[in-house]
Amino acid sequence: MIKVNSLSVRYDNFEALSILSLTIEDGKFHAIMGPNGGGKTTFIKALVGLLPYEGRIEIDGIDHKRYLKKNSIGYLAQRGSQFSQFPITVLEVVEMGRYRFKEPDHTRKNKAFEFLKVFEMENFASKNINELSGGQQQRVLMARALATESKILILDEPLTGMDPKAQSLFYDMIKRIKDDFKLTIIMSSHDVGFISEYADNIICINRELIPHDKSAKVLTCTEVSKLYGPKIGIVEHHHLHSEKDDV
Repeated sequence: MIKVNSLSVRYDNFEALSILSLTIEDGKFHAIMGPNGGGKTTFIKALVGLLPYEGRIEIDGIDHKRYLKKNSIGYLAQRGSQFSQFPITVLEVVEMGRYRFKEPDHTRKNKAFEFLKVFEMENFASKNINELSGGQQQRVLMARALATESKILILDEPLTGMDPKAQSLFYDMIKRIKDDFKLTIIMSSHDVGFISEYADNIICINRELIPHDKSAKVLTCTEVSKLYGPKIGIVEHHHLHSEKDDV
């Protein structure tokens, strides 16, 4: 679906991404991994059309810039305090994902409500978005991204601040909507453990593409060192339950 050829992105004189070339297959869950400052968010912003770049991106065989003129990409940015002082309801947030359709107001509201149901947030439709917890806001923003009816959903570190149980539930939700809506999902993450369990493909970036064995589900110590530095390694835990768990 997405072909990236010799992609480079610069901030003034700093090259954030250098000659990145890869193919992102249709209908799969692709995880982007790499260190802070390694270019994950830069790559994502280039894909959704928020940053200028050198090189070429094609989506469905169409030049990226031409594609974005007629199609949208569902996008969930990194979590921040964007709603802390913003007086808008949950339903209105999801409606934002529908504006490109130029449909009647009642149709837009009904569609937005249906997408809230996907994430079990319909009972919060009339609440102000800043009254919700961080996890609830994340579900609403997922509904907004899905409301664009794009074939591509891009998530930039959506698991920030979640504990392991919440992360596991989030991954289950991602798998469900990928299958139900026939989506291609691209998600950046720092989570080496969980991501290898759920993702169909792992893209390793540290200002350039870091090659790895794509047939393996888990990165090796050598590959992790190339990605994060020589002082980082993998620790395997084989005793994750206590005696009480066996009772």
